[in-house]
Amino acid sequence: MRVTLKKPKRMTPYLKHMGYQQLAQWMVDVREVAPPPGVEPLRWMLWTSLPVETFEAARQIVEYYEQRWLIEEFHKALKTGCRLEERQYETAQRLEAVTGMTSVLAVRLVQLKTLARAQPDLPAADVVPKVWLTMLTALRKRPLHTLREFFRHLAGLGGFLMRKSDGEPGWITIWRGTEKLLLALRGHYALRKKCG
Repeated sequence: MRVTLKKPKRMTPYLKHMGYQQLAQWMVDVREVAPPPGVEPLRWMLWTSLPVETFEAARQIVEYYEQRWLIEEFHKALKTGCRLEERQYETAQRLEAVTGMTSVLAVRLVQLKTLARAQPDLPAADVVPKVWLTMLTALRKRPLHTLREFFRHLAGLGGFLMRKSDGEPGWITIWRGTEKLLLALRGHYALRKKCG
C-alpha cells in the first residue's frame, strides 16, 4: 500500500531549505500465518521508501527487516562497545572519520561474536587475524584453539570472568578486551621498530 505524507503546515528552516514538499512511503502488512494454538497471530506494519508493487518486492522488504537484529548488534558494538557516542568531536567531519574507522572494527567484532555462537568449535586460526591470535595467546598464557575460546578470552582481557554461570560476554567487556589487545599490538610493533 502506498502512503503519501503531506507537507507539514509549519516547516522548519531545514525542511524549507531542502525543498521538502511531501514524502511517498510504502507499507507492507506482515502477519503470522500459523501461530501456536490459543496465541494471537503477530502482525507488523513495515514502512519503507522502496516501491512495493509486487509480492516479490514485499518479500524483499520483509527479508531486510529480518536483518534488524544483526543491525542492532552492529549498533551496540559501535555505540556501547566502541564508545562512539562518548567521543566528543567538534566537527561532523571528524565524527564521520572516526565512525568510518570504528565501523570496520565493529563489523569485525560482530562477525566474531556471531560465529563464536553459531560455530564455537571452528578453529580460531581460520577466522581471527593471525597477529590477534598470537598476541592474545601470549597475553592469556594459554593456547586458544577454537573461536569460542578466542572470543571468551578476548572478553576476559576486558574483565569478563568466564564462569559457567556468567553467560556470554557483553559489548563493554568485549571492547575493553579488544582495546587492550590492540594496545598490546601497538606496543609490540613500536618495540620491533625501535629495536630492529
